[in-house]
Amino acid sequence: MLVGSVFCWSSFFILQSFTLKKYPAELSLTAWICYMGMLEGAGVSLVMVSDLSAWKIGWDSRLLTTTYSGVVCSGITFYVQGFVIRERGLVFVTSFSPLCMIITAALGTIILAEKLHLGSILGAIIIVIGLYTMVWGKSKDGKNIETDEKSNSLQELAVTNNAKAISIDVGIGGADKIVNIPTSKNPF
Repeated sequence: MLVGSVFCWSSFFILQSFTLKKYPAELSLTAWICYMGMLEGAGVSLVMVSDLSAWKIGWDSRLLTTTYSGVVCSGITFYVQGFVIRERGLVFVTSFSPLCMIITAALGTIILAEKLHLGSILGAIIIVIGLYTMVWGKSKDGKNIETDEKSNSLQELAVTNNAKAISIDVGIGGADKIVNIPTSKNPF
């Protein structure tokens, strides 16, 4: 079940990435994701829970937790994921997923007074080091791509005084085009 869950979660990120390329409206995509999740969750709950009193929501902590889970854990999370996937890429979003474990452990310690063990602390340190290493590498990768594009677009031209025309190789839209600019024999 754990392997299936991880496979489905990673497949969801890939599907969301492809969907955002053709449908760039993150907010309405988030609404669709949450709506379909609600329908699937309701279907599974109707099959699994036979007692209909479990569906009653009163003015208590159950309403608060349901609302918080729906708005923050689903709605805002999926919107931010979609925005970051479109702006920074899929690798950037998926690399921050392990941070959820660290945040959960920290909040569990603070709010629920759970005990932290040495393994949890060492694991959190390893996750943070890996995260910062990935972000550092990703930033270097972006700078290398920009420098390569600039070096490909700028070319040195050799100009002599007795040239009849200057040929410039201009790359436009992936196709190269030769432009001849006539010059005088000796402008001075």
